Amino acid sequence: MADNVFWGVPGAIAAQANPTILAIGDSWFWYPMDNLAQEIGAALDQQTLVVVGRNGAEAAQWSDRYRKDIDLGFKFYGQGVQALLLSGGGNDIAGVSDMLRLLKDDCAKATDVAGCFREGQPDAAIAKIIGAYRELILRFRARNTTATVFTHNYDYAWPTGKGVFGPADWLKQPMDRAKVPKALRRDLFRALVDRLREAQLALRKDKAAMGPVVALRSAGTMPDEPEGSDRWWANELHPTPAGFRLLARKVFVPALKKVVVA
Repeated sequence: MADNVFWGVPGAIAAQANPTILAIGDSWFWYPMDNLAQEIGAALDQQTLVVVGRNGAEAAQWSDRYRKDIDLGFKFYGQGVQALLLSGGGNDIAGVSDMLRLLKDDCAKATDVAGCFREGQPDAAIAKIIGAYRELILRFRARNTTATVFTHNYDYAWPTGKGVFGPADWLKQPMDRAKVPKALRRDLFRALVDRLREAQLALRKDKAAMGPVVALRSAGTMPDEPEGSDRWWANELHPTPAGFRLLARKVFVPALKKVVVA
């Protein structure tokens, strides 16, 4: 692991770190085999990152389960950081319980992606996620009004059913249960990822409250190789080290270099 990246509870690492970048989020910052924070830190070796959150964290949990850790991060580092990185929303829609709330019980006869969603979805789910983003950013702005907040929208994963150490229940399993036609499955997840970005872009409209927000388009960065290829995707939701490295150096690092000064 890069020695300029610190993962954990901010109070426990306060004496070791003077970060320019604070990252809050899910496994895309925490995945043990490699992750975005690790690759960003490796590329920006003159910067220091502190990472708060956990594998499996949902954006909806930023205001309750992870609130204490996040608020400690804001207390210790919020005023001094030049950038806040957010990774959230993927776990709010992936997984059997979450995804089945979006999908019809049986969409076997659907001919397009819209035909698979329940009434009012995925708008309701995306609105809840962005509400969590808004609430978190406002908490950050109480400490720092000038740092740039960066969001991202993951990438176009394949619903392969492959997990970390066996089968996963993130994408393929709920789609199986809802009888989503196989021809629509990749496009269904693409639609969710694109809707997340649209909502992230809308955060910029309230600049008076949100401050500077950059919605990074990470989706579409990794080459669109055939389903089953393990060059870029380690499993249904997580890139390989090569995938994380490509995302970091092609999308995140160039954007961060515009606002972060050593």
